[in-house]
Amino acid sequence: MWLAIDIGNTNVHPGMFEGDVLLSTCTIRNESPFTIQTQLATFLNTFDLSKMRDVIISSVNPEAESCVFECIQRHNLSKPKLIGKDIPIPIAVLTDHPDKVGADRLANAVGAYERTHNWTVIVDSGTAITIDAINGKGAFLGGIIAPGMELSSRALHHYTALLPEVSAQKPGKILGTNTEEAIRTGIYWGTIGMVTMLIRLLCEEVGHKPSVIATGGSASLLAKDVPLIDAVIPQLTLEGIKGIYKTTAASTAKR
Repeated sequence: MWLAIDIGNTNVHPGMFEGDVLLSTCTIRNESPFTIQTQLATFLNTFDLSKMRDVIISSVNPEAESCVFECIQRHNLSKPKLIGKDIPIPIAVLTDHPDKVGADRLANAVGAYERTHNWTVIVDSGTAITIDAINGKGAFLGGIIAPGMELSSRALHHYTALLPEVSAQKPGKILGTNTEEAIRTGIYWGTIGMVTMLIRLLCEEVGHKPSVIATGGSASLLAKDVPLIDAVIPQLTLEGIKGIYKTTAASTAKR
């Protein structure tokens, strides 16, 4: 067995693998160090950890990463390996500063290419919404970063005196007849319009009609009203971590 952990801005997603098979996963909110360590320990304790070989981590959140490392150490597991630091990215990254691209975006690219083997756009809707492109050879070309729906709601609440924070969900109608409805309509349909237009513009710019894969916490919600999305893959980042791990293991075995 081996453990993959996707550490994001809002959630931690551990996934226990047996070879290529994902045995189990869960979602842990980054609410506090106690929450992360307690829930991760609960997840780990459901397995025979004596059989576990490696811990592979994709992280974009240093604070949550430290909490995860502490929990791993307490369980006397092997030292975690960070994608992009301890484990190289097995695809070309054709951006101005490849070292600054988030490990989650690159893991998504690896996972998506293993599914399509062709031009692909990846929409990851979490705290931020990223819309990234890979070419027909699997190279990461770059992408777009925009605020996610929950972040937009929190920003409106934080930077205004009277606007409340609302949950991210599809409104029942367009015309809001109270403040909460008006905010929800603006955030939801504004996000749908933004994602739809950005995918179209991205496809025009690269000159291809790629597959479009969505992942992240709001992926299923977006897919209902963004017809350009071909598939929703909830565990795409974990799949990408698996692809990176397999490539590294195969490369090591050849030496």
